[in-house]
Amino acid sequence: MSDLADLDGIFPTSIRWNAEEGILGISVRNPETGEREIQEIPLGAEATFAMDLLTRVRGYGLIRVGLYDMKLTPVGTPPPPRPDDEDYKPAAGCWLWNPMFGELRLETNGAMFRNAITAVWDQTRFEPQAAEGQQPVVSFTHAVPVYIKQVGKTFQAPIIKIVGWVPRNQVPGWADRAPSVVSPKTMTALPTNAAPAIETTAKAPDKAETKAKAISKAKASPKADDPSDPIPF
Repeated sequence: MSDLADLDGIFPTSIRWNAEEGILGISVRNPETGEREIQEIPLGAEATFAMDLLTRVRGYGLIRVGLYDMKLTPVGTPPPPRPDDEDYKPAAGCWLWNPMFGELRLETNGAMFRNAITAVWDQTRFEPQAAEGQQPVVSFTHAVPVYIKQVGKTFQAPIIKIVGWVPRNQVPGWADRAPSVVSPKTMTALPTNAAPAIETTAKAPDKAETKAKAISKAKASPKADDPSDPIPF
């Protein structure tokens, strides 16, 4: 984490996914040009990060030349209103950390990247470690081609796998950041102490028993106003 990270107007290092080329990278400042550029991170062991599930956000984002706008709220709280601009797309974000690159900010409205990230979020909800407050360690292992029929073009989707778990307070800087999302509660098994099933097999009635019940029923509720009823004994 930068010494200036807690100041207004200071932007964290962002992590990005190039869906056209299948490249993972971070935005860094080139010391020779003074401009920011994308530094590629090879997929595999080097592309391994701790992911903070307790700072997950979602909402709508707009990214175009000269404009970057994310309207995001913590998962579990009311979503932000969608802007009256069709270029705003569903977006997601969270914090990542890597020993080499430090803390990274992930925010994306790109379908390939967003879907891969939220798939990890969905998977972790069923893991007991998440209920204990631990955070997943994820690895971008490789990219796979995905053909999008609507635009007639093939893009590269990242494959992200959970490779471990780490206590949140052991990740540099995360203990000082208050969680904005409640840890999930997992159910590892369904209860099996339900009441036994009711026996549904009927016993064949005895002829004498059936006749006795008929006579008893007739005595109990005769229909005197109906001349076709038999005279009760």
